[in-house]
Amino acid sequence: MQARIDRALAVLNGVLGDHLKRSGNALAIPMELIVDGEPVTPTREALADACTAATARVVVFVHGLMSTERTWECADGSSFGSQLARDLDYTPVYVRYNTGLHISDNGDSLDTLLEALVAAYPAPIEEICLIGHSMGGLVVRSATHAAATAGDRRWLPLVSRAIYLGTPHLGAPFERLGNLTGWVLDAIGNPYTKLVADIGKLRSSGIKDLRYANLRREDWEGVDADALLQNRRHPVPLLPHIRHYLVAASVTKDPRLALLFGDAVVPLRSAAGRSRPGDRSPCFPQEQVRVIPGLGHMGLTRAPEVYEHIRVWCEEEP
Repeated sequence: MQARIDRALAVLNGVLGDHLKRSGNALAIPMELIVDGEPVTPTREALADACTAATARVVVFVHGLMSTERTWECADGSSFGSQLARDLDYTPVYVRYNTGLHISDNGDSLDTLLEALVAAYPAPIEEICLIGHSMGGLVVRSATHAAATAGDRRWLPLVSRAIYLGTPHLGAPFERLGNLTGWVLDAIGNPYTKLVADIGKLRSSGIKDLRYANLRREDWEGVDADALLQNRRHPVPLLPHIRHYLVAASVTKDPRLALLFGDAVVPLRSAAGRSRPGDRSPCFPQEQVRVIPGLGHMGLTRAPEVYEHIRVWCEEEP
């Protein structure tokens, strides 16, 4: 029952989370750490109680749009976190957050949360691995940018690798289509189509940020979020001390159709970070990209073949 409630709240926050936060609604999800399925305040006492077997290697999981930490649960009751704990002695922690907020706002909050985690963690941390699914990968990148800009963070130098699963690094076509559809309906001038367009404009800031994968406040501040297909994204360079690994999926095993359909949510080029100059995004190292055919977007958080890539990458010397 609780899982259904959490799922419903996650969907509500994904669609209207920014409005819930602005209005002070109690249904707005705060960003928090989750350990063994329970929220944990990042204090020394609370983390010591939650992480009784804390190790020097920490892996942080960040879910995607309209999801919760339960998206990482596999059919057999395990998760990528528990498997990394078993195989490579990582301590897994999960992040739950309001996916309707701007990605940059969640990035700032994740930066603050990870700094608090490092300060209160009950053992010396030697390494942090960040794993983000879908929007979660963009939040990870936004957080590392925020930390690098601040310049005094303790957690950022500890990050040796970041792994992105189905992350729309170049933006998401479904949101660009939504933007175009709303603009056309509004331009018709009919009161009924205008009403539909106005309802569509209510979708959250987080969803609208997916249009071009906005990572910084400057990407959206002071501009019309519903203007037609305007990419105002500011480049965010890849931090050189972090190894960036990407997993992209394709619902088809035909390589030509894979380029068209991707994982049915994120195109292959976007998930693989194959940028062009007009994308205003760095090109990710393609030797660290793996494409898995015959897998959909949500399967990336629990498929055994995805975990195998993660395990191999995490075995590499940082």
